[in-house]
Amino acid sequence: MKWYLKALNQYADFNGRARRKEYWLFLLFNLTFAFVAWFLDIILGIGISETGFGPIYGLYALAVLIPGLAVAVRRLHDTGRSGWMILVALIPIGGAIWLFVLMALDGHHGENEFGANPKELEPDNEVKARQIGDVVILTVVIYMMLNLVYRYLWPWLIEVVDSRTPLEAIGFVLGFGWSFIPISLAFAVKNKPIQVALFILGGIFVVEGLYESLQYLIQIIKPQDQTYFQF
Repeated sequence: MKWYLKALNQYADFNGRARRKEYWLFLLFNLTFAFVAWFLDIILGIGISETGFGPIYGLYALAVLIPGLAVAVRRLHDTGRSGWMILVALIPIGGAIWLFVLMALDGHHGENEFGANPKELEPDNEVKARQIGDVVILTVVIYMMLNLVYRYLWPWLIEVVDSRTPLEAIGFVLGFGWSFIPISLAFAVKNKPIQVALFILGGIFVVEGLYESLQYLIQIIKPQDQTYFQF
């Protein structure tokens, strides 16, 4: 949470550098709050019927637009690249993938033209924890990307594969992995209250995932009229 607040405190600060943890944890909390805003639009009945997006989501998106761009530019600075590289996202498909890769790269060792390495300002006892956290965050993001790619490939795969069962099994395994994201992220943060909250929320997700697993196994043993498939 402190990284999300840090980005808000540096609201329009496009100078300096932002490490990977700062960017990705800001993105995580930003997506979480955006989902909450979207959900409130739906339950209050003020969202657009086709998408559910409404004024609450719109106001939140506008509020975090500038700090979101600023932390992304600082993340690019950390890799030794100009903030203008963010414009590669405008290139269809390939641009977004390339920007994702840039955001996942380790920062430039030592000082660069944009400032000192933020990691080198940490005490030694925090370096090891940061390294573990970086690995956890990168693993989670890679998993999310694999899940996204599979979802987009799904319509094509069902056309070229004779049986849907293997594809459904792969999709289920990828979907079940979402249950472990909160617990995984708990190992990437050092704030104890946030760790406890992530473990509690993660436990709820895992229990729900186990329940879905049981339903899936029952579906395999006793197939019904409709095919079970979830992401």
